[in-house]
Amino acid sequence: MASPPRPRPRHALLTATALALACSGGDDGRETMGSATLLTEGTATTTAATDTDTDASTSATTGGGTAGESESQGTTDDSTTSKVSDSDSDSDPTTTTTTDPTDTDTDTTGDPPCDGGGGGEFSFLWVSNTDQGSVSRVNTLTLAEEARFWSDPVQSGAADPSRTSVNIDGRFMVVANRGAGTVTKIAANVADCVDRNGNGVIETSPNKDTLLNYADEECILWTAKINTPFSVGAGPRGTTFGLPTFNQKTCEYEDEKVWVGTLSAPGQAQMTRLNSYTGEIEATVPLPNWPVNIDGINGYAPYGAAIDPDGAVWTTGVFTNVAYRVDPVTLEVQRWDSPNADSHYGMGIDAGGRVWFANWQGHGGVSVFDPTSESWGLVAGSEGNLFRGVATDSAGNVWLSSNAGGALGCGLIQVNGDALTITNFHTFDQCGTPLGIGFDLENKLWLVDYNGWAYQMDPITLEKKLLPIANVHYTYSDITGSGLAGIKPG
Repeated sequence: MASPPRPRPRHALLTATALALACSGGDDGRETMGSATLLTEGTATTTAATDTDTDASTSATTGGGTAGESESQGTTDDSTTSKVSDSDSDSDPTTTTTTDPTDTDTDTTGDPPCDGGGGGEFSFLWVSNTDQGSVSRVNTLTLAEEARFWSDPVQSGAADPSRTSVNIDGRFMVVANRGAGTVTKIAANVADCVDRNGNGVIETSPNKDTLLNYADEECILWTAKINTPFSVGAGPRGTTFGLPTFNQKTCEYEDEKVWVGTLSAPGQAQMTRLNSYTGEIEATVPLPNWPVNIDGINGYAPYGAAIDPDGAVWTTGVFTNVAYRVDPVTLEVQRWDSPNADSHYGMGIDAGGRVWFANWQGHGGVSVFDPTSESWGLVAGSEGNLFRGVATDSAGNVWLSSNAGGALGCGLIQVNGDALTITNFHTFDQCGTPLGIGFDLENKLWLVDYNGWAYQMDPITLEKKLLPIANVHYTYSDITGSGLAGIKPG
């Protein structure tokens, strides 16, 4: 059977990026063997529109269907609304252009009838404005913050947005709202927005200073209630789009999922699978023996999520040494524990399926797990730092954001992933608390700082460009879509 054609490369250099959180000690970097434990086999609770593990409603609301009544900043009238008529877009804005996931008529023989699916000449960075309760869309080709959207009907910082994830062709983004217990999906392009009021135009944010009311924003596609947070760490955190299939006949991706980590009860973690097209919950997968070492008996939700080349979902816990894998088909769960007393914060997966961890405090180094050999490794000389975000590229590099207070200080460490050695440490003229990392269409690296800005860096010339982005940015996960773009078949 022929491999599906690769769409035009949006991130030819990067192979994976995603984030989590955690912390603990380590040793001399020697590879040691770990043992896998099969924890569940088909024990996930499959649901249609209700989550039996929580008292929260799990039905997704389309667009602004459950908008809040807040009159806070961003309320606009027609004079400040970006309106795009049907003739201005590539498709009818009254419907989304996503392929019906039930269409399985896929040609898998002979030459592919198309050059690839999705993508296009666009590239966006998505940044959570955590204190405002919004998310920004940044055009990485023009270095301009083009628009802002409320991340939840709350329309305030109470939504507490953090993790973002961009789907494989860059057309859609989801953001997890830790305070509200929700996940919201937003379209990147007007052609994928929905003319809900039927007036023939798309009402959407026209610039970074104008947020439409949640109910009026027609590029917000749905918000799904995942759980009702009962503690500081219970709300949705680790978030990722799944690896979809590619239909060679229609040249579209389909059967797309979204995975989100939450706590269903004190000390009880789970990964929730949503239908990407409707926001409905399809399954909840418990993560047995979830480690609890922060916030008393409650613990924290899975702190990050990433997809491997087989489509499996990986996650870890904050300040722990664990790695969980969820099979996307059988929903079986496996767990491995690092013998190096890792203390995970960020996580990412490379094209070979190795899982990389940024360790914050503890041994404070860069660690890696190879699922094939079930072996753990540690980058020698990387200990004693405060690492957070992770990205990997096709040249075998691993990039991690580093915070002040550790041995290296504030900046970005570059590691040779094959040799497990440090290649370089990059400093920035303005460096506060760097977090998320991702690569854009032109293979430029983006580093988002908590304190109100982002840097674009050319990994070859090392040229750096600063882009101010107002507000606080607790941004993690796949902020540009480079993670999934790096591991897709092709």
